[in-house]
Amino acid sequence: MHAFPFRAPSLALVSLALAASPALASEPTLSGAPWSATGAAGLIGATGTVPLSPLGNSVFGYVTTADSAAHGVSPLLLKTDGRGNEMANNGTKIVSGSFAALAGQTLALQFNYVSTDGRGYDDYAWARLIHAGTQTTAAWLYTARSTNSARGNLVPGDVLNRQQDKDLPDTLDATLNNGNSVGFNVASTQWLPLGVFSGYCWDSANTCGPSGWIRSDYSFTQSGNFQLEFGVVNWGDEVYDSALAFDYAGLAGGDFPGLRVAAAVPEPGQLALLLSGLGLLAGVTRRRQPLTARPDSRAG
Repeated sequence: MHAFPFRAPSLALVSLALAASPALASEPTLSGAPWSATGAAGLIGATGTVPLSPLGNSVFGYVTTADSAAHGVSPLLLKTDGRGNEMANNGTKIVSGSFAALAGQTLALQFNYVSTDGRGYDDYAWARLIHAGTQTTAAWLYTARSTNSARGNLVPGDVLNRQQDKDLPDTLDATLNNGNSVGFNVASTQWLPLGVFSGYCWDSANTCGPSGWIRSDYSFTQSGNFQLEFGVVNWGDEVYDSALAFDYAGLAGGDFPGLRVAAAVPEPGQLALLLSGLGLLAGVTRRRQPLTARPDSRAG
């Protein structure tokens, strides 16, 4: 029986092997690649309704249906149930610059969905990973929908399984909230990105407000060049707005050229001007039920 001599690998080879090990791979670098928006998007600081994310960045991003005239921004074609057409409703999406990722690397994102709508007029939000160049879906990272909030299913909100094409994937590829159940934080809708509908709720029986910050974790199954896409759509009509806040490690204002940084807490005069636009709604014929009063004026 022959004994084979042991030869220790060189330090350079060991270092190379460790660097290539998926188990030791870190998150891909998202900073430095500019984002571009279609519709209404921006950066904002913490407020009582939407505080800073667990990441602690001083500002975070948002997309909103308010003040957006963009149509056809969603990659999803959902069942209308007689309440609207995807191409007839406004929304916003924001897309990152291209970044490289290796199989086994992980991505952690934070999302907070805020809606003033519901009860069949189910605005929704999404986040997906797309292949750079082809813009095709690589993974679904997050969804939310306002109609399900009364049943505690705001997130993921039964969005993907409401697609018209039943052959398309109907579940998320990412893990939300570390795999734990996702609750709903019923709270105020007073948030500047919601425009003139800030402080309102379409139907108090279908709770409005923020979902609270929810973490989305994804592990890359293949290497390549990718982009991130986040969006929100006003479903059924173009009133009672919804917005999606987002955050990630390394988020920097310089990555969002052309986007405004909104004041975290608007001055009283600005807020009064914002809410005065609600007077324009008096002549709007909408849906089949009367406008729900602001949360602070329901009593009595």
